[in-house]
Amino acid sequence: MGEINLYQYPISPFSEKVRRVLIYKHLKWHPIDCHYEDKTNLLAVTKGAWTRVPVLEWDGEVVYNSADIIKWLDRKLPANRVIPDESRLLIELVDNWADNTFFMPILFLTIPDLLDAAGDAKLKANREKLIGMTTAQMRESHVPMKEQLASHLRMIDDQLAGKDFILGKSFTMADASVYHPLFFLTLNPASFATVKDFKNVSRWYERIRDLA
Repeated sequence: MGEINLYQYPISPFSEKVRRVLIYKHLKWHPIDCHYEDKTNLLAVTKGAWTRVPVLEWDGEVVYNSADIIKWLDRKLPANRVIPDESRLLIELVDNWADNTFFMPILFLTIPDLLDAAGDAKLKANREKLIGMTTAQMRESHVPMKEQLASHLRMIDDQLAGKDFILGKSFTMADASVYHPLFFLTLNPASFATVKDFKNVSRWYERIRDLA
């Protein structure tokens, strides 16, 4: 079937979304770590069309954007489908919500401490420019961000009541989508401790984390 190369950052939540699906489909891959500033390998593999992770290369085909990669994998390898036809629209909506709504308070709660601990001024400046806010500005919003996070977790906890997975009995892309922000939140243990207040989310998170 050829080699799978995944261009990634180890702590990238969007790379982790793809990694969960690769594991569920029992696929092995070669992680190729990228640099936040030097885009040489990404420009080479995408022929200049894309400079963000994740990027997946398999059998000479190159796909980028986490959701598009997962859709492509489902078409290429229908076994263990993660986007069943009857749930396609719902999964798309969950994915969009997870990326653009659920992830935002987690980003603001995690990035400041992460960047300060890294001690890399260039990395900090790069991420602040990308986000459009300084770490100080992000910290100013921590109180409402914590409230938003708790609200989102409460909603997810209700959804998971009596279920093993977001949409019921089977793992889908919806699980990978909701999981990846929480994966990123683990980089700030103090903030991740909030998850323990939600038993259904905690149980589900461990299930997705331990996929084999």
